[in-house]
Amino acid sequence: MSIDPGVLKRLLNLKIIIEGNTSWAFRELVDYVLEILEERLPILLNEAVEPYGLEASILNKKGCDVFPNEKQCENIVVAGVYEKEAEEPLVYAGYLVTRGENLLEFKLIKIIDALTREPI
Repeated sequence: MSIDPGVLKRLLNLKIIIEGNTSWAFRELVDYVLEILEERLPILLNEAVEPYGLEASILNKKGCDVFPNEKQCENIVVAGVYEKEAEEPLVYAGYLVTRGENLLEFKLIKIIDALTREPI
């Protein structure tokens, strides 16, 4: 890999926590934040890694396919990080989305090597 794993972790780190009451207005806010996050996450990740000659994208892979040993793997969004114009990712990043009646939490939980599936 052409980038230090510590730098990569820092670049891909993202954590959002929103906690409030259980009103319809708060649930609507959570829906809005999730909608914006879904739209902007690929851009945010790609912008972070691009200066290092890498690209990032959100994958259609299921969280349990890539991170089968993680609790709540069905709620993991999977991102791939690639060398420019490569077809296979270097690493997978997993972001856990926890949504409750009055809570939204989105956070990076793990980055693994795409070939060995070992944490970095």
